[in-house]
Amino acid sequence: MHNTTRTQEIQVLKDLNKKGKPRPWAENKAVNEVLSSHYLEINLSKAARLKECATYLLFQCLEDAKKLKQANFCRVRLCPMCNWRRSLKVSGQLHKIIQALEGEGDYIYLLLTLTAKNVEGDKLSSTIDDMMRGFHKFMKYKPVKDTIWGWFRSMEVTHNLERGSKDFNSYHPHFHLLLAVKSSYFKSGKYLNHADWRGLWKKAMGLDYDPVVNIKRTYGQTPEAVAEAAKYAVKPGDYIIPEDYDLSIETIRTLDFALNKRRFVGMGGIFKKMHKTLNLDDPEDGDLIQADEDQPEGEGQEILFVWHVGYSDYVKG
Repeated sequence: MHNTTRTQEIQVLKDLNKKGKPRPWAENKAVNEVLSSHYLEINLSKAARLKECATYLLFQCLEDAKKLKQANFCRVRLCPMCNWRRSLKVSGQLHKIIQALEGEGDYIYLLLTLTAKNVEGDKLSSTIDDMMRGFHKFMKYKPVKDTIWGWFRSMEVTHNLERGSKDFNSYHPHFHLLLAVKSSYFKSGKYLNHADWRGLWKKAMGLDYDPVVNIKRTYGQTPEAVAEAAKYAVKPGDYIIPEDYDLSIETIRTLDFALNKRRFVGMGGIFKKMHKTLNLDDPEDGDLIQADEDQPEGEGQEILFVWHVGYSDYVKG
């Protein structure tokens, strides 16, 4: 269950998911520490919260797996550790909802991406406001209401870091939507083609250009679509720029302001109803400890792992 390093006394955390892939505890905590140091120039309270995030992990260790029982998470919006846990929670809840809906009706699923042009940092917050308003208008249009039986929405913000690009250091907020429609959708008079979706989004946003919109059907258990919809709001690579400390600070300050106190996921229709029926907690503000659907069942020996700065890893306490 454990790896050993340097001496037999040091036992490093080894936590694998059901596919045998290591869970990125150490990687996320290492980036979390970098982010905490950057926040010393932006917000001392958040810097302290980040520093104390996931400093210990208490597991119940079963025969061949670990189950997280206790941890301390900071919930700072940009925290890579908390965003990872939140993404696991959203993905797990979507899988449960879709599985539960299999016996409730004959549905298929679409993945829709809605975008707008890149914007400068000082326009990011107002652009997100515009997109949230546009989304609510979009969902009220009759062709959309008549077609969609359920929806899940997440927002992602990417940062253009391609030097030499005309959009360098601009931001790209966009929506990922997982939509439930009837299996007869493609053969019905309610079918919307790509141009229809784009036209409706353009109208809702009041744009004077044709926005990039992508629509595609998902198949099977929709694992790829769920993963797409459950993406991190912002990935660490978009704000931690090792070769440019000043740009990192500028980016973190921009994102911290633009994303503050926002809800980046939402759901409606049969998704929202099934979420309530299954008694699932809030996908954004809920528990981040029991967030992983891969968590094993059963009880086992409790083992504490603590973050060791020198080893840049979690070691048995």
